[in-house]
Amino acid sequence: MTSVQLKLLNLSLSAIISVYSFPVQAQSTLASKNNSLSEEIVFQDSFTPPGEPEPKDTKGSGSRDGGKCFPNEEKIKPLMPERNYGLTLRKHPSIFINLPETKAKQVMLSLRDKTGKYYQRAFLPISSNGIVSFSLPEDKPPLVVGKNYRWSLVVVCGNTVQPDDPTFMGWVQRVERTSQIDGELTGKSAVDKAKWYAHRGYWYEMIAEIERARKIEPNNVQLSRTLQKLVNGE
Repeated sequence: MTSVQLKLLNLSLSAIISVYSFPVQAQSTLASKNNSLSEEIVFQDSFTPPGEPEPKDTKGSGSRDGGKCFPNEEKIKPLMPERNYGLTLRKHPSIFINLPETKAKQVMLSLRDKTGKYYQRAFLPISSNGIVSFSLPEDKPPLVVGKNYRWSLVVVCGNTVQPDDPTFMGWVQRVERTSQIDGELTGKSAVDKAKWYAHRGYWYEMIAEIERARKIEPNNVQLSRTLQKLVNGE
């Protein structure tokens, strides 16, 4: 075989390899992208709050059986971290719970400061079941930056609040939203925002972004699993 024929053969083999390797490379890139999107979101639960120190007693999240206002007597679960305490950047953070089908028409959400002094309260309608959120109306005074607040969410089974109505509690501290934070979040996808919030202790924003990401990527199995772990308190 002449040197010219050998060169032509090598060129032909290179062309064949390039044609058949391209789909593999594209598939590998796509798989890598999907893996990055579905990477598990892990909440950093060992942060130090920038304002007031974390309250000494943060217990009170718990769960209760459905009882009188839940036909199937299913358990209600608040979505809270193990320490039952998280940061927020919002003036009025959203409180997420996993709410089974219920006869209840409304909840009562209230917030108090760490001394127990009354802060704000609102009755909010229940419009759906599953993972739902509740927040104080925008016309209510905002949370003060750097202060701890204890929220209480009561599922009102009757016309008025009763002592045996399912009640859940948690803690939140608002952190000032800065231009640096906005800059770090600019251009990020909902999943990447959720990871950013998770690594910095912003529980309330993390849950909101995971929910938003699920709507954008309804077939993302990892997001559904992550949310289910949060519901189960894992």
